[in-house]
Amino acid sequence: MNDGTNNKRPDEAPIRIDYDRVDVGDIMAQVRSRIAEPPPPPARPEETAPQPVNDPTPPAPVEGEGRSRAKRLLLKLMKPVTPLIKLAVLPVNEELVRTVQVLDHANRQLDDLKARFEREIPRVEREFSDRLARLETQLTITKENVKLLHSLSHNLVVELTKLKIEHEALRTKVRILEKDFETLGKRERALEKRRRR
Repeated sequence: MNDGTNNKRPDEAPIRIDYDRVDVGDIMAQVRSRIAEPPPPPARPEETAPQPVNDPTPPAPVEGEGRSRAKRLLLKLMKPVTPLIKLAVLPVNEELVRTVQVLDHANRQLDDLKARFEREIPRVEREFSDRLARLETQLTITKENVKLLHSLSHNLVVELTKLKIEHEALRTKVRILEKDFETLGKRERALEKRRRR
């Protein structure tokens, strides 16, 4: 009888799984190497003949039974890492990685904007307070200029009024002086006429 009746070879080692650090790639490589090995040769007709009842060795299993046992064993060994294998094999992993990268990039941009905003706030506050102080100074100067212009225009009106009154008074005096001058001229001519006589 052949020892490989259970679909196992004498030198076949079990699949190694390190449960502390599960390496899916290593497990898949072991599984692939098992699958790639050639199947055991089929049993000869004389070996598959029914054994006597007294023979302690069990009858050789049918070929389909050996495969189902190997499949069950493989499924049992892969059960702890099945979610990881699904995650690694399915394209969901790539989508998940892409989504995580996009979220990480967005978080970094948000952190950068927040840091820049926090750095810019004091500068903007200083600029705003300086501009506000300059505007207050300009407003005060403008108010003072308006007051000065108002008082200046008022004084100009007063002075022009005085000058007009003085001008009218001087014109009146000039008229009086003209009349006096005419009177004096007439008198002088009259006196000259008397002297000539």
